[in-house]
Amino acid sequence: MKLAKGAAYSRCKLVFHMLALASILVMFLPDNLQSLLVLSRDGIANKHIWQLLTAHFVHSNVWHLVFNITGLYLTWFLFSEEFEPSALIATLMVCTVGLSITLVLITDINNYVGLSGTLHGLFAYALVRELKHPRPTTFVLIAAAIGKLAYEQLGGSTDATEALIGVSVAIDAHLWGAILGIICGCISLLFPTTSNEV
Repeated sequence: MKLAKGAAYSRCKLVFHMLALASILVMFLPDNLQSLLVLSRDGIANKHIWQLLTAHFVHSNVWHLVFNITGLYLTWFLFSEEFEPSALIATLMVCTVGLSITLVLITDINNYVGLSGTLHGLFAYALVRELKHPRPTTFVLIAAAIGKLAYEQLGGSTDATEALIGVSVAIDAHLWGAILGIICGCISLLFPTTSNEV
């Protein structure tokens, strides 16, 4: 069900603004403090469990930050009516903390920073929900998302992006973020919000 632009819409929009603001503020922290926020296998082994969340707000440089904030607001622009406050918070937890745990347990990523994995999760979540009332662009966006993930997983070049952001593109984070987002989207359709989020 599409949300009216009332309190629920405003709360979801505020969450998106807070994600952007947190990412911007972290960029201004000294490097030695930022390094404590990066998700790393050594850090998790040393019980730095906050890294499961904080890594998603750390960015390698300004370009990395700009790309992800642009993606964040593009997701909001395309799918704002698909988000409900409680489901959005739950999905964010899965696509931040849950994604970090997945990366540590399943992939060979040693260090991870950035919001892109979470963005892939939010994008996939919203696309799943939109299948209940597809627009003409829905299946184009699904095809584009699948094509992007397939391109990355099949060895497509990410050299241009890496040259700008100064780190390797975390293609496994994109894939697992999308998978977790799909799972959250399916759960939200099976168990719709029953509270008065209007």
